[in-house]
Amino acid sequence: MYIKQIKVLVKKELKDSFLSPLIYILTGLFCFMMGWLFFNYLMQAKTLTTATMTQAVITPIFGNMNFIFVFLCPLLTMRTFAEERKQSTLDLLLRSRLSEMQIIIGKFISNAVLILFMLSFTFIFPLILAFSGYSDWGVVGSSYLGVLLSVMAYLSVGLFCSSLTDNQIVASLLTFCILLGSMLMVITVNATNNYLLALIVQYLTVPFHYEGFVKGVVHSYSLVYFASYLAFFFLLTLKSLQSRKW
Repeated sequence: MYIKQIKVLVKKELKDSFLSPLIYILTGLFCFMMGWLFFNYLMQAKTLTTATMTQAVITPIFGNMNFIFVFLCPLLTMRTFAEERKQSTLDLLLRSRLSEMQIIIGKFISNAVLILFMLSFTFIFPLILAFSGYSDWGVVGSSYLGVLLSVMAYLSVGLFCSSLTDNQIVASLLTFCILLGSMLMVITVNATNNYLLALIVQYLTVPFHYEGFVKGVVHSYSLVYFASYLAFFFLLTLKSLQSRKW
């Protein structure tokens, strides 16, 4: 029953999302940017004699893909709870048979499916490389895993920020500031020459862990990090929703 209720919510959310032009606009922008970057990296790779295809194309393309999602995820999640609050339907949803955590999980899964929809258009890139003899599929697989985990982390932040306000723009900006701020924090701390502090702050940021996946290395501590990251922001979102009952 628990999973069945979540599935009903996911179907509703996906239906609403695919009836909205937003997902198609974001997907179009994503495909355009990724296509342009891939073409340029591929052209540059032909002029390089020392770099491998992984170094010249795969590593930079996935590095940029992760950064692009820092901008797209806030736009994707901004309406998740903010629109419900604005239309006064969130309280009705909270009074339904669904628990707060079921609502959070359902909305998270629906957003994750939209991300998979966007990512599916990039599968053509490895296929193009395959025709040129590329065979380092372990790096490609770990890079996609890294993207998925990173984006899931971004989505969890977006859900939390969207639960705080009924203004979609505010929710989007707040999410973007948190995501970008965490990245800039590393640069700031590194400038202090405090090695221990820099190491701690780096561990707390997504890019530090994402870097390993792009290199083809999946560390167990990175998997623990992403699981903890999701749990932390799920808990914050849960507390935010529960506060509406007080």
